Formats: sequence, C-alpha cells, structure tokens
Amino acid sequence: MKMFFCMTGILCQYLCAIAQQEVSSMQGRIYLTWGYNRAYYNRSDVHFKGENYNFTLHDARAEDMPEKFEPEVYLNPKQFTVPQFNFRVGYYFKKNTAISLGWDHMKYHLIPNQKVKISGSIDPEFYPLQEFTGQFDGTSIMYSPSFMDYHHSDGFNFIRLAVEQRVPCFTSKNGKHIIAFNGSLSAGPVMPWTDFTFFGEHHRNKPHLAGYGVSLHAGIRYEFFKHFFLQVTAQQGWTNLTDILLQDHLPARASQKIVFFERAWAFGGYIPIKVKTKPKD
Repeated sequence: MKMFFCMTGILCQYLCAIAQQEVSSMQGRIYLTWGYNRAYYNRSDVHFKGENYNFTLHDARAEDMPEKFEPEVYLNPKQFTVPQFNFRVGYYFKKNTAISLGWDHMKYHLIPNQKVKISGSIDPEFYPLQEFTGQFDGTSIMYSPSFMDYHHSDGFNFIRLAVEQRVPCFTSKNGKHIIAFNGSLSAGPVMPWTDFTFFGEHHRNKPHLAGYGVSLHAGIRYEFFKHFFLQVTAQQGWTNLTDILLQDHLPARASQKIVFFERAWAFGGYIPIKVKTKPKD
C-alpha cells in the first residue's frame, strides 16, 4: 500500500507539472542511461507442473536479491552486470516525447522457511519426504530448502518498450541546470533466468521468454551542462508468466503472475543527432 501511495504521489506531481509548465524542445536527441534498482513483490500463486508433480503454492512471499556494494563488482566492467541493473536508450521524436527501449534486470526469490498453502499432487513414489508428497487441498506446509528452492536469480528480466513524456519544472538562469519530471507507459516481454531445486535436484535453466509485462513509470531527472543527468525513478508493473522453464529440456514448467514495484537510480547522457542546416543564401 505504501508503494502505491508513493507511485500515486509522483504521478500527481507529474500531471500537475504538465498543466503548469512550458516545455523546452529535446527533439532529435538520443539518451542513454545506466543504473541500479531494488524491487519489491506482492504475494503470488506459483503453479508447478512436471512429469510426477502438479501443484500450486498459494500467496507465496518473495524478495529481490541485491548485490552488496563492492568496488570489484560495481566498478569492474566484467562484473557490473551482476547486480540488479537498468539499461535504457531512447529517442526524442517530438518536443519532449520519446520512445525508448531498455532492460530492467531485477531478481526474484521465494523467501525460504515460510508457511504456504499447497494444492495439487506430488507423487510419493518418485520423491522422498512424506510431508511434501501426496494429494493436497489447501494444506499448510513449510517451504524449505529440503523441499524446493525457486528463484530467478540470474534475472527477472523485463525488456520494455516505452513511450515517455518529459516535463521541465525548473531551469537555472544560465540554462545549464534543469529539473524535469518524467513519466512513461511500458510493455514488453519478460525473460527470466530461473534456478529450480526440487528435492535436492538442482536445475540452472537457460534464459527463456516466459511471458509479458506492462508498467507505469515516473521519476525526477536532474540535468546538468545540457548533456548529462542523474535520475531517480519508481515503477509499478504487472507481469504474466505462463511458460517458465523448470528442468532444462524437460517439459516441466511453472506459471505465475507477478506484481512488482521498482525503485531505481541512474546516470545518463544526451546525444544530439539532429544537425541544423544553414539556410541557403
């Protein structure tokens, strides 16, 4: 609920700015951003179906998996894609309207040692641990590593195409410092890279197009010296994953709908590509 009110507040400020401010033209510019994120997830139902099991975990709690700040990771060109990062490129095709494409690399992990309800079946002839096999109808169990571990640790990857609107709300007298609101509507495929351990058998699956997502995005951007900016953003998203790989080339699959809230910061720059031509004499 707090996340919802935060997002609503930012969007209200953004809409107020649209109504009150004149906009300066950004047409003909490309922008690039790189930054890092934290993600928060609503409870969700997760359905698992394989050769000897077909069950659903209900209202499971999940968390992200932030990488602890270490210079050898965040400042190392070979390692800085390990943390939860955001990359984006956009083009302003109108005065302050842009189209952009980017990659939100979040991470998702079902919290271990939580009580969840389970329905469905797990064949006791193929799996040990009697408390986790048989027929279930809303039974409460302890989701623990001895049973299973499920996470998109190499990426809950949202590849989103967005239409964005920029609204300046403050410009310094020399024009070198600008504060602007940004809002966008996004949609695109979701490609998780899923780790799945089931009764001690580990499967590190390949990246796989599992579904799609949509989101609303709002933020504040501090632009300086006309070519660079820092921004903080909030994003509310809804995803529908119908085809999550569980066991590599086997037909085992999971499905779930994930609602997430993401906060992020990024550094970026503008690149003008529209060259002004001199009028003919």
